[in-house]
Amino acid sequence: YCLIHFYKRESSPGARMENCCDSMVKYFMVLVNFLFTIAGCVLIGFGAWSQIEAKNYLNFLGENYVNTPIFIIILGGVIFVIAFLGCCGAWKENRCLIYTYALFLAIILIAQIGAGIAAYMLKGDLNTEVEKNMGEGMNNYRASGYDGVTHTWDIVQENLKCCGVEAPIDWYMKRPDLFSTNSTFPDSCCKGGHTENCGLTAGSVAYPDGCFKLFKTEFVDNIAIIGAVALGVAGIELLVVLVACCLGKRMGFKIGRASCRERV
Repeated sequence: YCLIHFYKRESSPGARMENCCDSMVKYFMVLVNFLFTIAGCVLIGFGAWSQIEAKNYLNFLGENYVNTPIFIIILGGVIFVIAFLGCCGAWKENRCLIYTYALFLAIILIAQIGAGIAAYMLKGDLNTEVEKNMGEGMNNYRASGYDGVTHTWDIVQENLKCCGVEAPIDWYMKRPDLFSTNSTFPDSCCKGGHTENCGLTAGSVAYPDGCFKLFKTEFVDNIAIIGAVALGVAGIELLVVLVACCLGKRMGFKIGRASCRERV
């Protein structure tokens, strides 16, 4: 009976179509996991770049932002390993590897959804913290023991070509002890280039834009982009988890048919 059932199943058009679909699912899994492997490498690179890029601005960004690139690097490494595991499992048609892959990917999926939501929530807090840190940094500019804050302000103003939090006049309003008129400002604000005492020289022109808006665009808004990407990838991963479970189930059917052959 087993032989007759097996012969009918294997020779029918439905069985041939089923085998074709199995192959398509297998190669789809291999392709998707190859792309996930690349995505893991990209996340590691992006996290490392963010960490290096932000090192000069830590006095403004605070600890919440600093931890974000580290999380991205870890997440990228985990995705790389899991995707490699899934790729091997699909190619070798190993049921155990496929189910293990689906389990770990589901865990990563939950973590990514949490990270995406946290990124959106962090954005508002980070805006407030950056603005507060900038104001406090102005109060401590050139003060003894605050070389790091002074360096951060100078780097920000030179690199982003800006001056003050909202406008150059902020320096006169916050620090009249250093800048006695509304036309004086730090040397790093000078539009013609950073030269010694240029900000105190009559006729010098400062960058007209405040730094908060530009700094927010450069760093804080990236948090929302990261959150959106994490949620988008999570949607794709959910589809892959379902496909992996289906593939594992199909592998179970194949094992059953192989067992039937052996009994025959």
